[in-house]
Amino acid sequence: MNILAELENETTATAPAGLPPAAALTQILFGKQVAFCLSAAARLGVADYMSAEPVQVGYLAERVAAHAPALYRVMRLLASADVFEEHPGQSFALTPISELLKSDAPGSFRHLASMWSDEWSVAAYGRLAECVRTGQDGVTLAYGRNAFDLFESHPEWAENFQRAMTSYSSVTAAAILKAYDFSEIQCLADVGGGRGKLLGSILKQYPQMRGVLFDLPNVVSGAQGAGHLAEVQDRARTESGSFFERVPAHCDAYILKHIIHDWDDQRCRTILSLIREQLPPHGRVLVCEMVVPQEPGPAPAKALDIEMLVCTCGGKERTADEFTQLFASAGLRLVRILPTETPVCVIEARPA
Repeated sequence: MNILAELENETTATAPAGLPPAAALTQILFGKQVAFCLSAAARLGVADYMSAEPVQVGYLAERVAAHAPALYRVMRLLASADVFEEHPGQSFALTPISELLKSDAPGSFRHLASMWSDEWSVAAYGRLAECVRTGQDGVTLAYGRNAFDLFESHPEWAENFQRAMTSYSSVTAAAILKAYDFSEIQCLADVGGGRGKLLGSILKQYPQMRGVLFDLPNVVSGAQGAGHLAEVQDRARTESGSFFERVPAHCDAYILKHIIHDWDDQRCRTILSLIREQLPPHGRVLVCEMVVPQEPGPAPAKALDIEMLVCTCGGKERTADEFTQLFASAGLRLVRILPTETPVCVIEARPA
C-alpha cells in the first residue's frame, strides 16, 4: 500500500489491543504528547537535516537552534512512535514516516504538522467541551470570531494555514487525478482553490483544458508567487471574490476540494446554488471530501469531523446520504462517489 494511504488510514481513536483498560486509555491520552512533539519537530525543521543515516541530536540542535537535551527528549518519544529511528549515542535517523516531514519531500506534511500547534488551533481545542455543550465552534468561543475572519488580523496564521493546505493538496491532487477522468471538461473552475496547487496539477495533465482559480483576494494574490500555475499560465486565469456571493461564469465544471466541509448546510447550499445557476446542462460539480461511512469503526473522516466541529462554523464531514440531500437542496443530483488512494473521494454531481 502507498505510504501516504497508510498514514492517512491510521487512527489513534481505537484502544490498543491486549492492554488493560487503564493502560489503553492512558496510551490514547498520550497521543497529545506525540502530536505536539511531531508538530514541534516540523516547526523546527529537524527532518531537513536528517537522512537514513543516524545523526547525533547535538548536531541537529545546532542546526535548528534548539536546546539539545530538550530536543533529545522529543526525538526519543517520536522514535517510540516510529516517526524517527533511534540509534546509540543519542542519534536518530529518518523513517518513511519522517521523510514526509522534510520541506522538499513530495507530499510533504511539514506545514500541516506545524499548523497543528498554531495558537488559534490549540486555543480552539481547549474549548472542545464547550463546543459539545453548545454546538458553537472553538475558534469563535476563544476569539469571538471564526477562523477565516481571525486570519485577516493574523497573517502569520493565515500563511501557515495556506502552506498546510497547499502541501496537503500535493498529496491529494495526484490521487484525484488518478481516480477521475477530466478529459471531457473544457473549462474548470477551482472554487476556493487557494494558491492553485490542485488546478495547476489538473491543467498540466489535460493540455486541452482551461482553468479559473477563484478565492478571496488575499489568497489569490499569493498564487503567482506560489508558482503552481506557472507552466499553464496561458490557460489559467485568477478571479477573486467570495463564493457566498458569486462564482466564475462560463465554466462547464466546478471543483471544490475541502470547501464544503468547512460550512453548515445553509452556507453550503448557497455555494452550490450559485454554481448551479452558472452550470450548463452538461456541466458537473466535483466535491473532493472524505465521506463518513455508515458502519461503526475507525475512519479518518470521523477524526477530521472533530476538526470541523472545533475549528469551523458548522462545518462537518458528511455521509453519502447527507451529500445526496445537500445536492438536491441546490438543484443537483449525486451521480457517483469515486474513492481515491487517500481517504478523500471525488463526489460528482450534475444538474437535477
